[in-house]
Amino acid sequence: MDGVIANWVKGLRAHVAARNAVADRQLALNVSWDLSEWGVSDPSATIRDFLLSPMAGRLKPVAGVAGGVAALRSAGFRVLAVTRRDRLVGGNADDQERTREIARQWFAGQEDLDLGADDLVFTDDPVGVQADVWIDDAPRRVQRLAESDKAVWLLPQPWNRSVMKNDGVDILFDGWDSVDDLIAAHSA
Repeated sequence: MDGVIANWVKGLRAHVAARNAVADRQLALNVSWDLSEWGVSDPSATIRDFLLSPMAGRLKPVAGVAGGVAALRSAGFRVLAVTRRDRLVGGNADDQERTREIARQWFAGQEDLDLGADDLVFTDDPVGVQADVWIDDAPRRVQRLAESDKAVWLLPQPWNRSVMKNDGVDILFDGWDSVDDLIAAHSA
């Protein structure tokens, strides 16, 4: 979901800026996984606070995602949005449910994506979800998928350059605008 369908970096950046009383444009969009470029000392707590905030429900979609999802569906693919959001907020059941509800509401507000509740999967281990093809941005997960011989396409982000050259990783060089490459490679 985050970084692939929802542009979480801009939302997280606005959250961090608000918490630090600075203009969000003072924080780089080119940020690594540990948020060190923003001076964040505890990235897990920062992400947790963000995911529990209303800002997590006001994210913009990643550029081109609606057209990419539509193209995949037209080619016969079923599209699922898989997320660990509810696990990133800790073990409190109320916090987990709140995070799931924020995500559900976000998808409900993205009518052009046409992804319903049955298409949204919350799981601690996204790699364990059965799928024929993956589009992901998380470096460790992309590496695990490639090592498991699962078809994985990387949506390039500043934080995942380290896995771009791994064997078994295909790249959507133009983001969702190059989903036709994936369709051509995996259509029967």
